[in-house]
Amino acid sequence: MDRSIPSARPTLLIADDDPVLRRTIGALVAGSFDVIGLAADAEEAIALALLHSPDVALVDVQMPGGGGLHATEHIAVHSPCTAVVILSGDEEHSAVLELLAAGAVSYLRKGGSVDELVQRLRVSIDAHAALAPTI
Repeated sequence: MDRSIPSARPTLLIADDDPVLRRTIGALVAGSFDVIGLAADAEEAIALALLHSPDVALVDVQMPGGGGLHATEHIAVHSPCTAVVILSGDEEHSAVLELLAAGAVSYLRKGGSVDELVQRLRVSIDAHAALAPTI
């Protein structure tokens, strides 16, 4: 995928084991992002990231298939153009650091505003692009 010409809207992968939350987030951000996939577990998130190379993946920490850490590690290596943003209801300091070390760009707590979510995803895409080597 050629990243030199940005699309009208960035692409987003949402990975969370709660189907209502996945669909709700997708509907709430649909005006700002093209949602290219909804994953119920880490393995599905990895597969969709490899298939679509989204600009950003919003990944829940606690989900089946190895959780957010497993998904982040694999997406960071196999879809390096994808910025990974962690989504969680818990903010355990050591877990956040572990996820950032695995390749996540940012961390976001569940329950924030839609504007905060959209802004964090956009900033994370920009930060990831600025830090990533040219691919």
